Amino acid sequence: MTTVDARFYDGKSTQQRKVTIYSESPHHLRVVGEGVDFSCALSEVRPSSRVGNTPRHLYFADGSQCETEDNDAVDEILSGAHTATFDRLLHRWESRLGYVLIALVITAASLWAGVTYGIPALAKQVAFGLPAATDRIIGQDALEGLDQAFLEPTRLPPKRQTELKALFSHMVTDIPGATDYRIELRSSKMIGANALALPSGIVVVTDALVELASNDDELIAVLAHEIGHLRQRHSLRQMLQNSAMVLVFVAVTGDISSVMSLGAALPAMLVQFKYSRDFEKEADDFAFDYLKRHDIPAGSLTAILVRIDKKTGASGNSLDFLSTHPATQERVDRSRGQ
Repeated sequence: MTTVDARFYDGKSTQQRKVTIYSESPHHLRVVGEGVDFSCALSEVRPSSRVGNTPRHLYFADGSQCETEDNDAVDEILSGAHTATFDRLLHRWESRLGYVLIALVITAASLWAGVTYGIPALAKQVAFGLPAATDRIIGQDALEGLDQAFLEPTRLPPKRQTELKALFSHMVTDIPGATDYRIELRSSKMIGANALALPSGIVVVTDALVELASNDDELIAVLAHEIGHLRQRHSLRQMLQNSAMVLVFVAVTGDISSVMSLGAALPAMLVQFKYSRDFEKEADDFAFDYLKRHDIPAGSLTAILVRIDKKTGASGNSLDFLSTHPATQERVDRSRGQ
C-alpha cells in the first residue's frame, strides 16, 4: 500500500499537523494524523499540477489541504483519477529533453505558419470585408499626412498635368469598379521617383517619376502596377498585417474604429514598407495583363524599373520606387518574359 507523509492545514488557521495519506480503495483516499481522520472520493480531491519536484498540494472540498514533497507517491495514490493520469503524462513530457525539443519545434512551426499564412489570410479577409467608406476615409487621411510630411505641390507644367490626368482617367474607364480611382501629382525630394497606392483609390505620382519616364507607355505600366495594388487592397492588408493585435481585434469583434486609428501611421508606412513578394507578383500580373490587352509592350515596365534601379543606386535615395516596391532581377526577368 502506498502512503504519503504530508502536512495538513484545516483552512481555518495556520496550524499544521503531520498526517499520512493512503489509498483506502481504488477510488477513495484516507487522511490520518494528529486529530485528523477522514476519507473522501478521489473525484473530490483537487491536486495541484506537478511542476518539477516542487511541493504538491491536495485540496479538499471543506477547504482543508495537504502539502507534501512526495510527488511520485501522490501520483500513485491518485492514479485512479483522470487528472492525475494527465499530470503524470505531462510531467513525463517535461522531464525528457527529447519531448521538450519536439514541443519547441512544434511551437516554432505553429508560430511560423501563423505569421506566414494565418495573419496574411486573416488580413485579406478583414480588408475585403471593410466597407468602402472606411477605405475612403483612411486614404484621404493618408494623403493629408503625406502632404504634410513628405510631399509638395507638383511643379509639372499645367499642360502636362492635364495630359497625365486624362491618361489615368482613360485607363480606369476600362477597368471594372475603378471609375472612382484618381491620380494625384506631387513633388518630393524626399521620396524621389515614386508612386504610391492609397487605400481610397488614390495613386500618388511624383514629378521625378514622370520626368524619368521616356514615354507615356512606361508611365502607363507603372500606373497599371499601382492599380493592381489598389485592386487587391495591398496597402490596407499590409497595414493590418503589421498590426496583428488590431487585425485580430477587428476579426473577432467587427469594430473598425481601431482600423481607422491606424490611418495616422499609414503615410510613414507607405513610404517605408516593402510589399511582400506575393503582393508585388499580383500587382505585376495585373500590369502585364493590362499592357497585353492594350498592345503595350511588357518591356515598358522593364525599362522604367531598370532605369529607376540605376538612378537609385547612383543617388543612394533609399525611398525611390524600387526601395518601397522592391524590383529584384526575378521581377525584371518576369516582365521581359511576357
